[in-house]
Amino acid sequence: MERQRSYNGRRNIDERPKNLSQCRLQRSSSLPPVARAPPPPPPPNQLKLAAMAIDLNVRLRSADMPLAMQERAIRKARALVDANNPGITKPTQVAMCLKKEFDALYGPAWHCIVGKSFGSFVTHAGGGFLYFSVDKLCFLLFKTEVRPLVKPPSLHRLKINNA
Repeated sequence: MERQRSYNGRRNIDERPKNLSQCRLQRSSSLPPVARAPPPPPPPNQLKLAAMAIDLNVRLRSADMPLAMQERAIRKARALVDANNPGITKPTQVAMCLKKEFDALYGPAWHCIVGKSFGSFVTHAGGGFLYFSVDKLCFLLFKTEVRPLVKPPSLHRLKINNA
């Protein structure tokens, strides 16, 4: 049977099938239902970190860092935010304290950004990235690779002739 098309390319209303059961797909009862396995439980260290984050009112947003380092960063950040130290009141000072702590413990080239609103796009060394929030402050902590500078060849002084 050839279908008639209207001017807009759609089927005419009177071309609908009279019996709607013709349009329904038949379900095969010979196939068993698909059973989905539950996801594997997270390792105990991740559960410990998650419980600590909930306890400290911290939201972990993204991480590429060993769990022990994440825990240290979260605990230090929470302590800095809760401290009533007059020397640590601004986000810049909080970032400086967290950066210095990680530089001292895990080597140089750590960077820390703290604030209520900021954008970022960074490159980090493997195993050195953490983004989380404490209350309304967001923390971005990451490490870059440090390479020693190669001493450039000495430049010869240019002599200009005043002729």
